[in-house]
Amino acid sequence: MILGTINYTQAQLIQILNQPASGNGLISLAHQLIAAKLDIGTGADASAVQSAVSSADILIGTLIVPPVGNGLLSPGVTSTLTNQLDNYNMGVTGPGHCP
Repeated sequence: MILGTINYTQAQLIQILNQPASGNGLISLAHQLIAAKLDIGTGADASAVQSAVSSADILIGTLIVPPVGNGLLSPGVTSTLTNQLDNYNMGVTGPGHCP
């Protein structure tokens, strides 16, 4: 899966998902972006979140998400996108929560 411009393996994605955010907005954003991309990859309608996904990838750019790398973004910079993706992942926006 690609986050920003970096391609991560399944094992690396699992490491990222297991990494506590600990004040790093990049990690929080990556958690939500991974979940959204998995939802979309399994057929969920992406129309409500596609702009946020694209914006998140642009914001992440060439940063490498911990613990794979040492990228860092302020939570203040990522919070809007993180919340949009979280709302999609939780079914608040988009196709709704899975039954």
